[in-house]
Amino acid sequence: MTPTTTERNGMDARVVPLSRKPRRGDAGEASRTACIRTFGCQMNVHDSDRMRRMLLDAGYAEVQRYEDADLVILNTCYVRENAVNRIRGHLGELNRLRREGRVKKIALTGCIGASDEATELQEQYGIDLVLGTHNTYELAEFIGLPTMEETYTPELPGVEGQKSAFVTIMTGCNYRCSYCVVPRVRGRMVCRPLENVLGEVRRLVRSGTNYVTLLGQTVDAWRHEGRRFCDLLEAVAEEAPRVWFTTSHPSNMEDRTLRAIGERETIVKKLHLPVQSGSDRMLRMMHRGYKAERYRRKIEVFREHVPDGTLSTDIIVGHPGETESDHEATLKLIEDCQFDSAYIFKFSPRRGTEAAGMQDVVPPDVVQRRFLEVLRAVEQSAFRRNQRKVGGVEEVYIRHGRADSGRAVGETWSGHAVHVDTDAAPGEYVRACIEAAGPHVLYAGRPL
Repeated sequence: MTPTTTERNGMDARVVPLSRKPRRGDAGEASRTACIRTFGCQMNVHDSDRMRRMLLDAGYAEVQRYEDADLVILNTCYVRENAVNRIRGHLGELNRLRREGRVKKIALTGCIGASDEATELQEQYGIDLVLGTHNTYELAEFIGLPTMEETYTPELPGVEGQKSAFVTIMTGCNYRCSYCVVPRVRGRMVCRPLENVLGEVRRLVRSGTNYVTLLGQTVDAWRHEGRRFCDLLEAVAEEAPRVWFTTSHPSNMEDRTLRAIGERETIVKKLHLPVQSGSDRMLRMMHRGYKAERYRRKIEVFREHVPDGTLSTDIIVGHPGETESDHEATLKLIEDCQFDSAYIFKFSPRRGTEAAGMQDVVPPDVVQRRFLEVLRAVEQSAFRRNQRKVGGVEEVYIRHGRADSGRAVGETWSGHAVHVDTDAAPGEYVRACIEAAGPHVLYAGRPL
């Protein structure tokens, strides 16, 4: 997903249709229906894709509304403070529908399923199945498939035949950032073998996939038998027509990976490298493991080898203990790095994390002011950089076909999002002239 310069809502819900026809019963109709609601990041989207694969194999047809589903799966995010409260709202609605006989079974999966609150939610709402992030495969037996056993969840394949696909190369995280709950709900890092990943990529490409995104909590931390992330990235770039990866950690990002982005034709020229703060003091409090100057040097290497590429980041505003001086250091880093976009978060305490117990809380009005100042600084930078694309001709990969707005949504090789006036289908390329630019997106006319 292309980052936007807004405060990301970790609870955005997505419904993605099934891509294959379900098995049919004797009457010629699908006998069972399921609705999957996905909340959160690309990892959650990919987990839902793998569960979707199991539902297809079990003969389910996917529906868009809760009230039309025999089985509802809530695949959840746990990043934000209000995550559990929002899921409670959905569970309350599902319980009402179940009392009316319109929903039969409810499953809770994902990060909340792996959290301490899961047991409480299951008892309160009568949830039929709770799964965490490491036992997604147990859904198989629940829906009537033979019991599945696997060494670790990333090997469970997703649905083939899509124009773009996520491929998980590792799960979990070995870092202990002060604000982050991921190590608790996703566990420590587990990496897939290189050949295992390449096998999945080859199957996807044969089925029609032409855009592969490599996923991991800290994707560039991937290691296996002496090989490092760049080795895997370059191998995948030999197999897939278009490749990207997310999310990276600055401590793992090697210069040779940054050079490979610029040198390999099939790698999209964009980098998402979360910094969180421009203040060395805050980076120490967050346990990020690097200083701001080291981050700047990484960006210098990227700009040198990928001069036309796009750079995005994550920034947390209002972490406990953040002073005005720390905030100014973040604004200075934004000025130096000239980000093309950013996910900007107001600090949200998560139960069980170190930051949740810190006493030096930043007042909400101060957090809001700092948030707006960071947002404004990033948008000004992004707008200046996007303006340089106006008048140029770009090859645009179509990600979503023409919508109600009258334009399709695509992406340049430099990683810029483009709204283009075309009837081209997802997966196709068009060449078009950039006619205008905003801070978040470019606008192109009819293909040349």
